[in-house]
Formats: sequence, C-alpha cells, structure tokens
Amino acid sequence: MKNILRIARIELSQLFYSPVAWIVLLVFIFQSGWQYSSLLERMERAQQMGQQSNDLTNWFFSGFMGLFPKMQEYLYLYIPLLTMGLISRETHSGSIKLLYSSPIRVLDIVVGKYLAMISYCFILVSVLLGIGVISLFAIDQADFWFIFSGIIGLYLLICAYSAIGLFMSSLTSYQVVAAISTLVVLAALNFIGSLWQDINFVRDITYFLSMSGRAEESINGLLASNDLLYFIIVIVLFIGLTLFKLEFERRTISFSAKVVRYVGFIVFMLLLGYLSSRPQLIVYKDMTATDSRTLTKESKDVIAKIDGPVVITTYINLLDENYYFGLPQYQNGDKRNFDKYYRFLPDMQMKYVFYWAHSQNARLYQENPGLNDEQLARKMAKANKMKFEEFLRPDQVNKLIDLKSERYRSVRTVTYNGKTTFLRVYDDLFKQPGEKEITAAMKRLVVNSPRVGFVNGHSERNINRSGDRDYMVPTTEISFRYSLVNQGFDVQELSLKDSLSVKEVDILVLADALTAYNPEELSNLENYIKQGGDLLIAAEPGSQSIYSQVLSWVDVSMLKGQLVQKSANFEPSFVQSLIVSKNWAQLIKTSAFANKDSATITTPTVAALQFNKGSDFKQLPILVTEAANTWIGPDLTIDKTKALADPRKNAKMSSYPIGIALHKKIGEKQQRIFVIGDADFMSNAELGRQNLNSLNFSFVTELFRWFSNGEFPIDTTRELPKDNKLLISAGQLTWIRWGLLGLLPGLIAISVSWMLISRKRR
Repeated sequence: MKNILRIARIELSQLFYSPVAWIVLLVFIFQSGWQYSSLLERMERAQQMGQQSNDLTNWFFSGFMGLFPKMQEYLYLYIPLLTMGLISRETHSGSIKLLYSSPIRVLDIVVGKYLAMISYCFILVSVLLGIGVISLFAIDQADFWFIFSGIIGLYLLICAYSAIGLFMSSLTSYQVVAAISTLVVLAALNFIGSLWQDINFVRDITYFLSMSGRAEESINGLLASNDLLYFIIVIVLFIGLTLFKLEFERRTISFSAKVVRYVGFIVFMLLLGYLSSRPQLIVYKDMTATDSRTLTKESKDVIAKIDGPVVITTYINLLDENYYFGLPQYQNGDKRNFDKYYRFLPDMQMKYVFYWAHSQNARLYQENPGLNDEQLARKMAKANKMKFEEFLRPDQVNKLIDLKSERYRSVRTVTYNGKTTFLRVYDDLFKQPGEKEITAAMKRLVVNSPRVGFVNGHSERNINRSGDRDYMVPTTEISFRYSLVNQGFDVQELSLKDSLSVKEVDILVLADALTAYNPEELSNLENYIKQGGDLLIAAEPGSQSIYSQVLSWVDVSMLKGQLVQKSANFEPSFVQSLIVSKNWAQLIKTSAFANKDSATITTPTVAALQFNKGSDFKQLPILVTEAANTWIGPDLTIDKTKALADPRKNAKMSSYPIGIALHKKIGEKQQRIFVIGDADFMSNAELGRQNLNSLNFSFVTELFRWFSNGEFPIDTTRELPKDNKLLISAGQLTWIRWGLLGLLPGLIAISVSWMLISRKRR
C-alpha cells in the first residue's frame, strides 16, 4: 500500500507540474462557472419580473439547460489530455524498464497511477460540489442530496473515462496516439448502444455495453445499483487489462495463454455486468426530496396487491402510425417506460407480437395509392429491414386477440392471474402511457373496476359519437389518454327499460334526455336511487318537465328559464361558472382546485338549481355563477337585436348554484349524486375548447374520482417542491459571477505561474 501511495503522490506531482492539468482545471472552472452564473442571472431576472418558478434545484442542475448535463458533454474531451502520458511517457523514456526491474509490483504501478488520476478527478468534481454549496445559500430550501446524486454519477463517469485512458496509454509510447485512441474508445462505448439493436441476441449485449446515458439517472436524482456497478465494472475491466498488458511485457508468456487470460477476464466481467443488470438484483435510492423518481404511494399500494408474474404484451400493427416504438431496434428504449415498475415487479415480462391489418393511418394510404394492405405491409417491412414472414396476417392475429374494438391500433395488454386489460398508445405529444395509465391498468386486474352506465333511448348525449354535443372524448375514445376507459373505468350504454341494480352498475349518467321517461323507466330509476346507486344528472334549460320528478327524488329543483351572462367575447347564453373550492375540498382530499375559487368551468346554456328543504342529503353547491354579471333570463331564446340589460337593477345581486353535490349514507354505502343544469360541460366540444382557459377536463376527471370513492383515476399527485425561490439579489449575483469567473481562476493562475517560475529557477 505504501508503494501505491508513493507512486500516486509522484504521479500527481508530475501532473500538476505540467501546465495541461492546470489548464484543464481552469477551463473546467470557467465553463461550469459561466453555465451556472448564466442560469442564475436568467432565473433572477425572471423572478424580478414576477414569474413563478418551482423545483429550482432540478432546473439548475439537471434540466434541459442544467449544469450537470452540460458539463457531462465536455468531460470526455478533458480526460484523454490527462491520461495520455500516464504509461506512454514511461514507455517512451525507457523508465518503464527500471520499474519492471525494481521490487515494485505491476499492480502497485497501475493502481498508483490510477489513484493519482481519480484524485485529480475529485478536484474537478469538487468544483461542482462547491457550486452545490453555493446553491444552498442561493436557492431557498435547495435539494442538496439531489445535487450530490448528480456529482456521484459524474465522478464515476470521469473515473471510468480515466481507466479507459490509462489502458490506452499502455498500448503505445506516443502520447498523441494514446489521446486519440482514448477518444475513439469513448466514442465507441457511447455509440455502441445503437448498434445491432434489431438482432435479438446482440441487442441486450450492446445495450448493456453502452456508456451513453449511464450517468443520467443519477443526474436526475436516482441512484441505481446497475449503473453504479457498470462504472465500477468498466473501471476494474480496463485496470485489469492494463495489468495484463504490462505483466505480459514483463514476463514471457505464450500467445495462447495471453488470449485465454484476456478472454476469460473479459467474459467474467461481462457476466458480472449481466448479473448486476438483472431487475431482481437492482437496488434503487431516490435522492430527490419529493421522491419524484419513484412511484407514488397509490401506485405502490396497487403493486403490493400483485403476487405473481405480470405479462405486458405489445401488439404492433405495421400499418399503424405508432408502429415504430415496438420495432426490435427500439425495444430496449420502450422497456425503459416501465423502469419504475421493474423496481417493484422484477419478474414482469414484456413480449412483442408483430402483425399487419387495415388501419386508420390515412396518410400511409394517401402516400401509397393503389396498394392493398398486404402490399403496403410488405413495403413497410422492407423499409424497416424486417422479414415480412415475421408479421402475423389479420386472420392469425384475430385468433390470438380481438383487436377490432381497438381499431387495430398498436396496443398493449396487461395480464395477471388470468385477467387481461388493455394499455393503449395515445394521440398526443407523449404517446406512451404514464404512471396514471399503467397503474390504472394494473389496478383493474386486482380490484373491480367502476362501471359507468350512460342511459340511452331518449336522444341523450352519445358516448360513441364524436359530434360537438356528444361524450365520446371523455368516455370511450381509446386514443385520448384521459378518457374514462383509459383511466380504469368500464363504460357502457344502458336502457332504463331494464331493471337496474347497484350490483350491475356503479355510476348511472342521465345526460340531456330530449323526450320524457315512461312510467316503467321512472320506476326502475327510482328503485336504483333507493338502493343507494350513484347518479350524475346533466340537464339542459327547457328540460325541467322531463327531469322534475327525478330531481324531486334527490331534493333538487331546476329553475325555469336559463342563465344569462354579460360578456365582451361570448354569447349571453355562454356562462362561465366558478368552482367553490372549499366545498369541493370536502369531497376530494387531494383536489386540483384547492384554493382556486377563480377556477372556471364553461357551461353553455345552463339552468339554475335550488335545494329543496328538509332533505336527507348533505347538499353542497360546487359550481356557481358570478353574482355581478349573471342573472336568469325568463326565455330560452335571447333577442340579439336588443342590448343586454340586467333586470335586477338595484336589487341584491347573488350567485346561482348550477352544480350541486349530494351524498348520504345508505346502510354501509355512501350514496353520491351530482346534479348540474348543463350537459355541455363534458361534451367533446367543451373539452377541446382552445379560446378560453377553462378547467372542464380536470373537473370531469375529479368528478368521477369522487364517484369512485378515490379508486379511479389514479391519484399520482406528489409533494410539491419547496425550492421555489432565489434568495440572492442582482448585486449578490454579480459577486458570484466574478468569484467563479474571475477571482477563483485568477488566484489559481497566479499561484500556478509563481510555482512554475520558481521551479524553473531551481
């Protein structure tokens, strides 16, 4: 050990007697200081302008323009300059022969030189650590452990680079050649992960060998044992190869013995790497203050109920526009979408099935006129360098699974304990399912899903049509991420002519019936309510006579006429309602509308409601109008040729309830009923409205969460970050900038110059 430390000390002194080490250090300080101070200046300016910010630690250190990702881009340029002379200098000068003839072991030489390099690497990352300490005073409640996680990843990355540089330095006596060779190897290790990904056997090997992205998880606040062990294995591998190289020069060994040792050692290290990357053996540590890099509590609770293997099967339609993510070359990347689940379900399996069938990919058919589905599939397979025979024909895939209801889109199924549910790909920016959708699919396999029945037979809003007034988007649209079917609900149409039971339907929806219910239908509906069934009534102005009896059973009345709202931009019948957040918070604990009394819900053509006295229900007004500019118009038609005038004049102005939540306990069940005087609030048109900042979609989501007693949709809300404010002023920022870019580099430069001049004089 003494020899190792002595060699490390000598090597480190030689390193710092060279101007290269000092130049690299100064450049590193300047680059990191410039990047950090620029981010500080940008955020301080935004804060002065009153802009709100949150999760500042993440933004400064791991965001798109964060300090750590930027510095990671430069690290591979520094190391070859430092490692190129570690051993090649000894070889070129002939001093390596003196070392061979000395009583010092080759192990001492290699480890001593490597220890000097990682000591220098520690000095480099100490610069980043110093910036992290500055952030503790610059950012309110900065997440230091998040910063420290990124520093660990960058330090191991630069140590791995150093081990590679050490080995390349042992292969040649020319320092420039050693530097260039190191750059080539680093480039190869970063690029190899994208090679041969279409070959099943090779895919996992090259993906494991890739160094690209290995430090990203730690930079983003997650320490994973497979990534940490990868760096350690790379370090040991290249140090070991360096030992073999020098040992074989010192002693005469046959070529075959060399090959056996090299191959055996490499295979052994790769085997260790393979074992360390098995999901069953990976250990994780979330270093973020809010545990943002792991699953939320509700997802963990769902997974805790799973006791057995989960199989996710992805069906890829070659003619679908979303076919690409499941192709062999992208499968490793696709599996990363489920990394958080592999931590808790290490035995989870992912399978891929390829097929072709007629799709709704209109662009593909327009660009290839005259070709039938099979001809298109052959063309697509050839373009993607895949064998057409690997894709199932429509009749073959139909024997495995019925995908007609999925419109033959690329889709996944999740299977557990004999039960299967769909997990879809969506037509939005992100495409892939997130935690809400994945957990909802898994939860459907371990609990009974809420069954939502939409009553039809009286020209109600339709859940299978995409018209403006209908309800397809929020209910059954499979390509919309937040539709009920994608958030864990079973949605169906029902007729009131059939007897209803709470055992058959959990939530019944009456949405804008245009004709009256007959006595048989009313009897079945009354019986359902008496059983304690949950009910959503969405009426429209003018339907008072249709819903009066139904509303009387829940102790609510709908006033005649319709509400009118004075607005500079919209028709008088277009009413913007407000959420009473304090009442809604009594129903939903983790509400998105907490402390948001100004949250707007669009309710075109809406009628006012009122409570009936002596009700057994607990009644809470949830949606109300603005008192100052909204009143009841006696007619359902508005004369647009006349100026809109408020008839209340000097009378007391009050708001009107237009959405009421009612609940009471019937036996062991809590009955939930919601009545609203507007049926457009969850229509396709209102959920897609772009000309107003309304929250209809969020309200519909939370409304059905209330109906399902918080079971669905999955609540993935997290603790809000607390590092939301800069504590420094513009003047203090100037001091930080000059300290990082001027004072510290200047002191180092002066000290180094004095040291080098003094040494030269001696």
